[in-house]
Amino acid sequence: MVKGVGAGVLSMATGMRMLIDAGYTIDDAQAEIERIQARSFDAAARLADATGDNAAVRAYLGLPEADRDVPGAPPIAAIAHDE
Repeated sequence: MVKGVGAGVLSMATGMRMLIDAGYTIDDAQAEIERIQARSFDAAARLADATGDNAAVRAYLGLPEADRDVPGAPPIAAIAHDE
């Protein structure tokens, strides 16, 4: 099951259902999936690379929306040029 989810041939929901069917005590499968995703930084990085959508990445990790009033960081080239 772990290899199937890791290889992308089983969804996390199917894997969770298989664990429950095997007798593992999981009270809330959706909450368990959300807890796993909240620590899946590699998967979140792949999502960011694939979509460029920071809001989707934050939602995947279970984070609140970004504060729109916080200014973005200047590009690295701009910092290096100013020095």
